[in-house]
Amino acid sequence: MKVSEIFGKARWVSSIDQCDTPYIRGEFLIPKEIQKAQITICGLGWFMLYLNGKKVGDELFTPANTDYHHCPSMYCSDKFGEMLSHRIYCMEYNITEYLSVGQDARNCIGVFLAPGWYKTDPSDTTYGLGYSYGYVKLCYRIELYYIDGTTEEILSGEGLKWAESPLVHYHLRYGEQYDYNRIRMSGWNLVGFNDKEWHTVEIVEAPETEYYIQDCLPDRVIRHIAPKLIHETKETFIYDVGENITGTPVIKQRGDAVERIIFRCSERLNPDNTIEEYTMHKQEGHFITDGTDRDYRLQFSWFGFRYVSVSKNAVMIDCEVIHTDVTVTSGFYSDSNILNWLYEAYIRTQLDNIHCCIPSDCPHLEKQGYTGDGQLTAQCCMMLLDARKMYDKWLRDISDCQDIISGHVQYCAPYIHSGGGPGGWGCAIIEVPYLYYQMYGDISVLEEFLPKTLRYFDYLEAHSEEELVTSDQPGLWCLGDWCTPEKIAIPAPFVNNYFYIKSLKRAIEVCRILGKNALIPELESRKAVKINALMSHYYNAETGDFAENIQGANAFAVDLGLGDERTLDHIVERYRSYGMYDTGIFGTDIVTRVLFETGYDREAFQLLTSKGKYSFYNWMISGSTTLPEYWTFRRSQNHPMFGAVVKYLFIYLLGIVNEGVAYDKVLIEPRFVEGLNQAEGYLTTVKGMISVKYEKTHEKMSVTMEIPKKVCARFRYQGKEQLLTAGVNEIVFSIQQGISNI
Repeated sequence: MKVSEIFGKARWVSSIDQCDTPYIRGEFLIPKEIQKAQITICGLGWFMLYLNGKKVGDELFTPANTDYHHCPSMYCSDKFGEMLSHRIYCMEYNITEYLSVGQDARNCIGVFLAPGWYKTDPSDTTYGLGYSYGYVKLCYRIELYYIDGTTEEILSGEGLKWAESPLVHYHLRYGEQYDYNRIRMSGWNLVGFNDKEWHTVEIVEAPETEYYIQDCLPDRVIRHIAPKLIHETKETFIYDVGENITGTPVIKQRGDAVERIIFRCSERLNPDNTIEEYTMHKQEGHFITDGTDRDYRLQFSWFGFRYVSVSKNAVMIDCEVIHTDVTVTSGFYSDSNILNWLYEAYIRTQLDNIHCCIPSDCPHLEKQGYTGDGQLTAQCCMMLLDARKMYDKWLRDISDCQDIISGHVQYCAPYIHSGGGPGGWGCAIIEVPYLYYQMYGDISVLEEFLPKTLRYFDYLEAHSEEELVTSDQPGLWCLGDWCTPEKIAIPAPFVNNYFYIKSLKRAIEVCRILGKNALIPELESRKAVKINALMSHYYNAETGDFAENIQGANAFAVDLGLGDERTLDHIVERYRSYGMYDTGIFGTDIVTRVLFETGYDREAFQLLTSKGKYSFYNWMISGSTTLPEYWTFRRSQNHPMFGAVVKYLFIYLLGIVNEGVAYDKVLIEPRFVEGLNQAEGYLTTVKGMISVKYEKTHEKMSVTMEIPKKVCARFRYQGKEQLLTAGVNEIVFSIQQGISNI
C-alpha cells in the first residue's frame, strides 16, 4: 500500500538531527462518547506509544525492522549500485480503553522514539558499516467512531512537540545511557504537562516505500528469572541468571541519592568470578538517577548474557527474558544426557536468536538475520517451534534483499553489510521457501520464489570460473563452509558448487510441483555442467575421495549422489577413527545426515554423542546452556547454526519422517541404535501432534505412537511395515524376529 492508504492526510514528523531519542507529545479533544477508537502508527526506527500515561500494548521493538526504503549509504548501493526492494510495517491498536471520553474530554498522546535498526553509529565499523536511513520519525492516524454514527480523525502533524528524553545515548548493540537527573520528565505523556519549552516538530517527507500493517509476531517479555547473587568485588555485585538468555536486567537503586548506576552483561565468568569482558561485547547500561524509586532496564534493545555485574549502589531484582513470542511445539527426552542437553540448548539458542521475526546468528555481536545460519536451521526451527509467522516475515526479508538488477542475494536479510558466501548464504532464496512448502503445504511460496531463484542462478553463473562458483561481488567474502574447529581447509568453490547443484535439484523439483516442466531441461543441463566441474577439479579417481575427504568433503559429494562405494566407506572410516566432528556449520549437518541416510546410524549417533574435544558433550560439560559459535568456544556462546542436527533426533532416532507435504503422509521408522535404549518426543505439525516413544530391552522393543486424524501413517522396521491408525498405536515385538511377531 501507499502511505496515503495507511495514514490518509497525516504528516510524518521528526526532531530532525537534533535528537535521536526524543519524546513527542500532543493533546487532542474528544467531544462526545465514542464506540471505538483505533490508531495506525509507525515510529522509525522503534517506538513506544503512550495514551494518557499508559503504555499501549506489551510489544517491544516495533515496528519489525526491514529494508525500510532506499538508503544511499548502504554498502550494496554505494559500492555496487544494487537496488533492493523495500517495505515498512505499521502497527494498529484498538485504543478505546485508553481514552478519556465525555463532554470535551482531553487526551494526551506520547511517543518515545529510538533509532533501532533505522540509523546506526556512522563510526561503528565493527559489524556492518555505519549507515542511516534518515532521521527518526513518526506518523499516526487516530480514527474515532462516535456512538451517534459520526467519525473523526486525529492526525500527526504540526501541532506536536518534542524534547530530549532521558535516553541520552543509544547503541543497539552496546547499550543505553539514561540521565534522569538532567532531564526531568515526570508526567510528559499526561494531559496538562507544561511543554512550553519543548520544540515544535519538523514536517518531513514520507519514506518512499511500500507500507504494510504488521502481521508478524512481536517481541515481548516472555518470562522472568530471579537472579542469584554469586560474588561481589569492592565495586560490584555479580549475578547469575542460570542460563544464557536474551533480555535485560532489571535494577533497583539502593538509597535515594543522585548517582550513576552501571550494569554490564556477559556470557561467561573469569576464574575469579568477575564477568568476562571478551563475551561482554560492550553490553552496558548506564543510569544517572534522580532519587525516584523506579526500575532501571533497557527499553530499546536486548542483551545476550548469563552474568550481570552491577555497581554496588544498586541491586538486580529481576531478569526479563525477551524474544519474539514464538512457542515451543516439540519435546524430546532420552536416556542420553548429551542428546537431552543438545535439544534443550538448541531450543534456548534458537529462541534467543529470534527478534523482530528474524532468525539471527547471535543475539549480541551482530543481531543480524544471516541467510547462511537462517537456511541451515530453517527446517529444524519450523519442526520444533510454531515459527510459521516468523518465516512469513523473513521470507519477505529474503525477497527484499535480492538485487533487482543482477539477482544477487545478500548475506543478511534485512540487508546489513556483512560476511558470507554465494552458496551457503545466497541459496536461501530457494531452500527456505522449499522447506516452508514442505512443512506447511503453502504452494504459493514456491510460485513466488521460483523466478527469484532463477535470477540468482544467473548470478551464480556470472560468478563462475571453469564452471565453479568462485566469487561474489568485488571485495565481499566468498566463504564455503565456516567455523571449522581447525583452519578452514575444505575448498570454498567446492562448497559453493555443492550448494548451487543442490539448489538446482531443488528448483527442478519445484518445477515439477508447479507443472513448469519446460524449465527443467535448462536446469538439468546446468546441473550436469556443474557436477562435471566438481568431478574434474576435486575427485580423485585413484582414491574415490573429493578434496582429499577434508572436513567432510566426501559427505558433500555423497549428498549429491557422486562418488563410488569408496567415497562413502572413507566417510565412515574417517569418523570411526577420528571419533568427533572436524567440520564447519554446513559440514556438521551434512556428515550427520549422510551417515543416517546411508544406514550408518551407529556412526551418526556416536558423532552426536562423542566425548571428543570437538563435540556437543564438550560444550555440555563446560556448563554451556546455549550453543557456542565455535567448537573451541571462541567469540559468541549463542549461535544456533550447529543445532541444525537436532532435527535428526526426530527424523532418524525417533523416526518421524514427513513423506508427503505438511505431514499428510508420515513414516515412523525409529533407528534403534546401540547405546540408546529409551527415547521419546513429539512434533506439533499443521495436521496435529505426532509423538513416538520407545523402550528397548535385550529381547523386546515397545513402541508407542500417536497419530493425528487425516494423516496416512505407517510403521516400518527391518523392511516390514504396518499401517497405523489415528490415535494411539502400540507395537511390541522381538528385536531378533522383527514386527512379524507383533
